[in-house]
Amino acid sequence: MADHHEHNYAVVIHGAHDVRVEERPTPVLGDGDVLVRVELGGICGSDLSYYRKGAVGDFKVVAPMILGHEIVGHVRDAGSGVRGLDDGAHVLVDPSSPCGACDRCREGRSNICERPRFLGSASTTPHTDGGFASFVAARRQNLVAVPEGTLSRQAVFAEPLAVTVHAINRSGGVGGARILVVGAGPIGALLVSSAGAMGAAEITVTDLDESRLERAKQVGAHITVLAGQQDAGNDYDLVFEASGAAPAIQDAVTRVRRGGRFVMVGLPHGAPVAMPLSFAIPREIDVVGSFRFNHGEFVQAVDLIGEGLDLSPLLSGTIAAADAANAFVVADDPQSLKVQMDFRAR
Repeated sequence: MADHHEHNYAVVIHGAHDVRVEERPTPVLGDGDVLVRVELGGICGSDLSYYRKGAVGDFKVVAPMILGHEIVGHVRDAGSGVRGLDDGAHVLVDPSSPCGACDRCREGRSNICERPRFLGSASTTPHTDGGFASFVAARRQNLVAVPEGTLSRQAVFAEPLAVTVHAINRSGGVGGARILVVGAGPIGALLVSSAGAMGAAEITVTDLDESRLERAKQVGAHITVLAGQQDAGNDYDLVFEASGAAPAIQDAVTRVRRGGRFVMVGLPHGAPVAMPLSFAIPREIDVVGSFRFNHGEFVQAVDLIGEGLDLSPLLSGTIAAADAANAFVVADDPQSLKVQMDFRAR
């Protein structure tokens, strides 16, 4: 059982460049809820967007909101009706809570649920508080056991890794394929890693930043291409666009072979992006969007990590959560890939 005299500190966004550490009440558990004592939290691109702009796309922060959706910790308490979970169990939290009742959920496509809730998201009002806190309440079905012997700093990559597992599933599978990953940021680098683990024959990655390309090589890229200075070639079976940059998207489509597939993973920023459809149509290129993941893909990502997928080259630093404002400055540096916050110490 949790000692409810322990303080609950949370990392709260108030607006652009305004991240504060505040004390909040320990969550009250409902039926089927579990209290998790958070150990580490990974700062994601959407957390950084809230930090930079006070918004992600059209979703603006209109009230203080706890950030974060990449968290690992230990079970400290449970509400009524929770079975099969030991006190102290090492767990990850799937941050997605689809409604389970809409047409998309019933089709098995819960990642595009029509009424979703997601930790640390301003898509709803009131906002859904996230997981960057000492204590978080989660539904029992959202918890996944950390594989035995897996370090928390590896396990906490499961959520962004699940985004790439979903993208690979949307691609039809990478087994034996020659693939191009455009953009070697956190998602692009994780795509390289998961594609290698899921059987890609040859992985090329392109980016504007040499240090990011170097880290992509450390997690399994066979060929790295410095965008603007080298040619990535073409006739790829699959191209995954993970940068969200308009010029990169327009160029990437032309790299796909006839009958190949173009998977859009990076959310475009700024104005609408023109696509060279006159190239894609006569070559019958499939253009598919990929968004988040479903629970089974989250479990698949956890399994990949448990099987020994080493993502440590992508960890740029670990900073005490009490120093969250600094952690966001570090994470916002283009040289950073993944910064984790440590909630164990104050």
